[in-house]
Amino acid sequence: MKKPAPPSSTDRSSSLRFRVFSQSVGLILAEIGFWLAILLTWYGVQRVAPNVQLEQSDWWGALLLLPASLVFFILGLRQKQIWAKTLADQELWPRLFPSWRPQLHGWRFFLWRLAFASILIGVLDLKVGARLKEVKSEGVDVMIALDVSTSMKAEDTGASRLDLAKQSIQRMVNELEGDRVGLVIFAGDAFVQCPITTDYGALKLFLDGVTTDLVPIQGTAVGRAIEVCADGFDPESAASKMIIILTDGENHEDDAVEMAESVSTRGIEVHAIGMGTTSGAPIPLYDRLGRPRGFKQDGDGDPVVTALDEATLIQVAEAGKGTYVQAGIGFVNIAPVLGAMAALEQAEISTVAYTEFDHQFRWFFLLALILIALESLLHWPFVSSKNLSA
Repeated sequence: MKKPAPPSSTDRSSSLRFRVFSQSVGLILAEIGFWLAILLTWYGVQRVAPNVQLEQSDWWGALLLLPASLVFFILGLRQKQIWAKTLADQELWPRLFPSWRPQLHGWRFFLWRLAFASILIGVLDLKVGARLKEVKSEGVDVMIALDVSTSMKAEDTGASRLDLAKQSIQRMVNELEGDRVGLVIFAGDAFVQCPITTDYGALKLFLDGVTTDLVPIQGTAVGRAIEVCADGFDPESAASKMIIILTDGENHEDDAVEMAESVSTRGIEVHAIGMGTTSGAPIPLYDRLGRPRGFKQDGDGDPVVTALDEATLIQVAEAGKGTYVQAGIGFVNIAPVLGAMAALEQAEISTVAYTEFDHQFRWFFLLALILIALESLLHWPFVSSKNLSA
């Protein structure tokens, strides 16, 4: 029986090639797959398991270290290839570096990258609600009405009116503590997007998905939005009630002032935030890929200019015994609204919420240790690319 021939210097030289391009492509595809899996998994969990939460949700940005580490690895691998070629010809590498396996760099980084991801996810501290309990707190009831008509795409506030309005709502919600809040979206009609709740995370999740395509009937029915907000309050709640409307105020559908006056007789304050400028701006149009394709035009082919109807919104706020604020360039001063909220009489609010959680961070740290142990095995002399391919 013949003994297998020893590998030639050509074969060994081939096994020492860096293959920077192929390793980089493979790792980039793995990175894309990782992020798709994370986003789809979290989206699905939020839909079917609201008791699953993150203790340290503000640390999401730490996950950006993962793609950054990939970029540094690829640059480092390329630099190692340059240094190796400068040191000696590739044909001499088998003699100079007999136990060197450049192909393993990609595998080692892949395992290290998964371990790093497990550590970061563990730091976010995934927790699962284990027990529901009635929680009592003091606060007020707030319904927020957000205009999603096409005119909210105008960018006379430094960004689109809708984007700035959503950012302002998030800032308001971040200031709440013990209050209940709900979200209504409206254009030509109005719908409850998020029922009144103390789960601020759920409301922010609903808010993230708000676009100008959610309400098929175009227009700006501010009066209808006020009516839906008023109906969204819990009639059994003794807490003070407030409606906050974020709109450009181009109201052509109903009598918003009359509706604001009607709900104020029921003890509900109506506050208005004007999104836009009185000079106005054209309405940009985008294709299905999000690329700009000009502006909305009228029958004569001229751009349609949408302007803030400040006079109507001031009348709505006065009729609703509330305040009026106009958005600035890139910023909305929400202090007057928060001040009015703090001045309202608070009442004890009872809600059912998860008060006990099982923290799952230890499983991610354990997985990281296992992956680091596997990565360390690739440093051993008996591990080679040939073993991996077998």
